[in-house]
Formats: sequence, C-alpha cells, structure tokens
Amino acid sequence: MRTKQPRPYYTLVAHEGDHIADNPWGIAFGDYDLDTVKAERDEYRDKGWKAKELKIITTTDKQADIDAAVRSLNDEAKP
Repeated sequence: MRTKQPRPYYTLVAHEGDHIADNPWGIAFGDYDLDTVKAERDEYRDKGWKAKELKIITTTDKQADIDAAVRSLNDEAKP
C-alpha cells in the first residue's frame, strides 16, 4: 500500500531587517496554491518591499516542516 504524498505548501517569507539579528526571516503568508502566494508577494512589492527581501519556499503543510525551512534561512543569514 502506498502512503499518501503530502501536498506541496508554499510560504512567503519576508526579511524583516538586519536589526532582527537572530531571525530576520519570518513567515508572511502561506497557501497550497502557488499563484495565490505569488499574488501576495506582488502586493508586498507594491507596498515597497524589495525582491531580495521576499522569498517563496516550498515544504509540506506540516508546521514543523515550514518552521524548519525558515530556521534554515535564518541560520544561513547569520554571519
């Protein structure tokens, strides 16, 4: 019997500034539909956010997986 594969989940993360030294990347929005997340990203861009301050990551829909991916981004951002 095959196990059910989790659906991809797309999360928009925003770099909230270097003044937040430990965790500059934070979750801004998430959805199962990539186009919906891209539309949300575009709204952030319209509000003045720079492209380099926004990323879309793909994980499962488990909160632990999303948190681990964001933690990895934050670990990469540390000097």
